[in-house]
Amino acid sequence: MISWDVISYYAYLPATFIYKDYTLKFIDGYKGPHKFTIWSENVPNGNKIIITSMGMSILYAPFFFLGHIYALHSSYDAGGYSLPYRFALMMSSVFYLLIGLIFLSKLLLKYFNQYISSIVILFTVLGSNLFYYVTYCSPYSHTYSFALIIMFIWYTIKWYEEYKIKYVVFLGLLFGIISLVRPTNILIGIFFILWDIKSFTDIKARIRTFYKYKIHLFVIVLLSFLVWLPQLLYWKTLTGQWLYYSYGEANKFFFNHPMIIKGIFGYRHGWLLYSPVMLLSVLGFFVLWKEERQFAVSSVLFFLVFIYVIFSWWCWWYGGAFGLRAMIDIYGITAISMAAFIRYVSRSAMILKSVFWILTLVLFWAGIHNTDKYRHFSFHWDANTKESFWDHYLMVRPTPTQAAKYRDPDYMLARKGIDAYAKPSDAK
Repeated sequence: MISWDVISYYAYLPATFIYKDYTLKFIDGYKGPHKFTIWSENVPNGNKIIITSMGMSILYAPFFFLGHIYALHSSYDAGGYSLPYRFALMMSSVFYLLIGLIFLSKLLLKYFNQYISSIVILFTVLGSNLFYYVTYCSPYSHTYSFALIIMFIWYTIKWYEEYKIKYVVFLGLLFGIISLVRPTNILIGIFFILWDIKSFTDIKARIRTFYKYKIHLFVIVLLSFLVWLPQLLYWKTLTGQWLYYSYGEANKFFFNHPMIIKGIFGYRHGWLLYSPVMLLSVLGFFVLWKEERQFAVSSVLFFLVFIYVIFSWWCWWYGGAFGLRAMIDIYGITAISMAAFIRYVSRSAMILKSVFWILTLVLFWAGIHNTDKYRHFSFHWDANTKESFWDHYLMVRPTPTQAAKYRDPDYMLARKGIDAYAKPSDAK
């Protein structure tokens, strides 16, 4: 539960509330009773900081405190990393998934019937890589972002319908925590700005609306700032800067060379290759203009900008991943386009519908099968190739010949914006 990225996401909580030292000075020469795993990065002034922002720690916090209380009153170690804490983090992922699904069902049922809504939820949760990140990699940020962004979409729609201040409060807090969890997800603001824009003439009306409700917009910005304030104070205290890029020069975006094709179709965890049922969502973007025009401009433009940005990251396959995990964050958007496409096809002739459902069920099965293969280590976490992917594809467990077909990506070249394989790998 507490490994890789989660080590940094989670570190704020034990450092602050158990070891009483958010500066991480206690790491050196620690002789206390607890065992912990905290990674730190050194800044030029000699201080240590946590590389990721604290958004996930905020979301973990209620469950962390429950785990801590239990550990204190049991035989488990109360240092933040024993079984009660790990179980608490796992349950937090399930909790946020359920919140996300409640709002996703509200969103879908607002525009589609219960059958289409149920199918879309089933495909999104079980047929995509979301299922893996709710179960085997529970505390990773993607399930949480999935829920937060769906809530943001819902309250955006409600605000434009009623212009009530209660929706403004939700939007401000959600926008703040969404961007604090994963700063690139600040792009969801595109959806808010462009929701229900259907033509160029609507833009003037939208500007007038924003001017009329400028106090509402100010409250959204203010609340978002307040969510970010602890992070800004943390950076200012330890680095001397209000805004600090903690990832360093070695980790950057290459906006002049995005790996969009490889990110979507590539064998190194390309999105549609490992979650093929999501192809319905991509096709659905072409249907939105006809079926649900209020979503067309806001959803399509957000989707295009989002994939451009995330696939411009130097490690566009996102390290130890399954099926481009960064895409999970926007499954609230893709659920709408998937529903629109399914409804569109459902009005076709019986033969066409029959072919569609046969192919769709194959794609759905393939997504579940891919998850099972990854669970049994039949897919490598970053060294997959075309040859290793199709090596006895229908078998769940790895074959003796598969490992020889893996090829490690060259991380040194990737940090320079060059995608290439290193020497053949015998990784397992």
